[in-house]
Amino acid sequence: MPTFSPGRRGQGIVVPNDRSDPTLPNLVCNGATVDEVKARLAEVDDIDEVDFKGWTGLHWALVREVPEVIALLLESGAEPNKPTGTGRIPLNIAMRSGQGDAVRMLLEAGADPERADSDGKTPLVVGLVGKYPELVAILREWGD
Repeated sequence: MPTFSPGRRGQGIVVPNDRSDPTLPNLVCNGATVDEVKARLAEVDDIDEVDFKGWTGLHWALVREVPEVIALLLESGAEPNKPTGTGRIPLNIAMRSGQGDAVRMLLEAGADPERADSDGKTPLVVGLVGKYPELVAILREWGD
């Protein structure tokens, strides 16, 4: 079973799912290559399928900080506002770990920069609390 302990960049711990589970979230959680994800995308009916925690492949790509997979999933139609089973939103996952490129990709794909997660935190609040001025600047530029 995967678990993720949120923290600053590099401090999260991801324990992969069962490798025999062929779902897209499991594949991404286990560190699949871009080519492996492309192959799986050709077979799935729902790019936003979730694992037992309610996480999609996009959520796992953000946690694992894999920009190539994030881009592929968004270009393939992954929902940039879909929350996890516990209400975490993709933009806040990227903000919490200081992923500027991922923040831009999510915004370009239609992520709502004013949407709050289940804790009531918007991406701006996450950026300010996390002391990521460069990410706060991206959000402010996007709003102009």
